[in-house]
Amino acid sequence: MLGLILCLFLSSVLAIIFCLVMNVTAGFVVWQKVLAIHPTDGVIILEPKLFRFEGEGLKIQGEISKKSRFYGNNIWLHIKGFSNNHWLIISANGVNEQSYARLKRATLSAVNCVLESK
Repeated sequence: MLGLILCLFLSSVLAIIFCLVMNVTAGFVVWQKVLAIHPTDGVIILEPKLFRFEGEGLKIQGEISKKSRFYGNNIWLHIKGFSNNHWLIISANGVNEQSYARLKRATLSAVNCVLESK
């Protein structure tokens, strides 16, 4: 956003073009990150202390952490993996009602268990 605002006050055409190219590049990178954490196809496996997701190009395994949140009809899962952490966005429109309810319960229990232990 700052780059776009600066673009308005620059007098050199070359500087304006440079700012626009940098903003488009940054926007593309952010869009690719959003698409990576919002898979369209895959299988979710819920076990008592373990969450697994397997899709075409993405395999995530770990525990649902307390950073997970609900936003409208989406669940933003923060998965604590063995070597690194992942964000995964699951939409209610992308799964059936029963699977979404199970995932929501598992997320609530993971968040509540962490809050109760403090």
